[in-house]
Amino acid sequence: MDKTVYFLGAGFSADAGGPIQNGIIQTILSKGFEEKYVDTVELSQARKEFISFLEDDLGVPESLWNAVALEDVFTPIDRCISNGKSFKKHDVKELVRIREGFHGLMGASIQFGVDRKNEKEYIDDYANYLNNIARRRLTDIKNDNIAVITTNWDILLDNSLNTLVKEFCEEEEINGGEKLAVIDYCCYISSLEDDHHIKPGLLALGKSGYNIKYLKLHGSMNWLHCPMCQRMFIKYNEKQILGKPKFCKHCKINYKFNNTNNIRLKGNLLLPTFLKDLSNIQIQLVWQNAGIELAEASKVVFIGYSLPMADFEIRQLLSRCIPKTTQVEVVLYPGSKYLNDEKERFKVFFGDRIVSDDSFILKKVPDYVTELLATSRS
Repeated sequence: MDKTVYFLGAGFSADAGGPIQNGIIQTILSKGFEEKYVDTVELSQARKEFISFLEDDLGVPESLWNAVALEDVFTPIDRCISNGKSFKKHDVKELVRIREGFHGLMGASIQFGVDRKNEKEYIDDYANYLNNIARRRLTDIKNDNIAVITTNWDILLDNSLNTLVKEFCEEEEINGGEKLAVIDYCCYISSLEDDHHIKPGLLALGKSGYNIKYLKLHGSMNWLHCPMCQRMFIKYNEKQILGKPKFCKHCKINYKFNNTNNIRLKGNLLLPTFLKDLSNIQIQLVWQNAGIELAEASKVVFIGYSLPMADFEIRQLLSRCIPKTTQVEVVLYPGSKYLNDEKERFKVFFGDRIVSDDSFILKKVPDYVTELLATSRS
């Protein structure tokens, strides 16, 4: 059975307003971003500390702030936290607090870009494409021929997919059926607010329904995890890392804790750093299952991902898990000034799995999605 795995990078959401990685700092430093969040105490303070970190701790002059790589911000912080060392005037406890603030800034910068542009119709179309293929499992549970892996934190595609599977479930409920449809993050998830539509993927298959596999390697803006029990809590249509503090409802009951910091739910984003922390059990499950999906793929399609050298964990995952017989296609932005470098990087990395220059599809993502939909209908 043929199986296509789509691998999405930051470029997938760029046409909807999501900033690509080297645009996040520019977004945070922009006047529009400052004006939007000036009344949000936590984000306003985090932005001031971010600027201070660039200027005072890293010693970067203002004229060069926009050229700073995010890895150069987060790698020294993460290294010091993991080794129990101070960084300049910040001790470890302070670094953890600062990192949490920068964590929120990353999410807010993505939200700011999306809200400003508000052009996500092609993402809704792509969700429909995925949903239509995944629904084939309703008639044949073995029809497991599509999955999506992404490095993105944004929840644009999550929300679009959630709308579709929720419509299916509500129709089943109206008609007295029991079949489920779910977004399957391929890890153990719990609903943050008792949404009975949020269920594990295997439960949906057990009820003769279907799942849409969506594996988020770097975490998600609608994920929160409990540092005590390691449960992952999710909610759609809201970026939980930007909200008010929340606490694990299970640990409150089991251990009689009362909104203490040890059960305060934390954001679960893997930030741009050369020291990505993959110790969280749910993130480990996502990566393990991503390897399985890649191993089963007859074709892997990269969309908006440039295979950077800094993503050595992902490069290892791709190198280890994708079979030699798997066809590789790459959707690249036609106007990129780095186009030739990106093509060469993929050619060298994948070798014979890229059969010819026809493996490179030079299209904007919305145009590629339009073509996908047209092909699927024919």
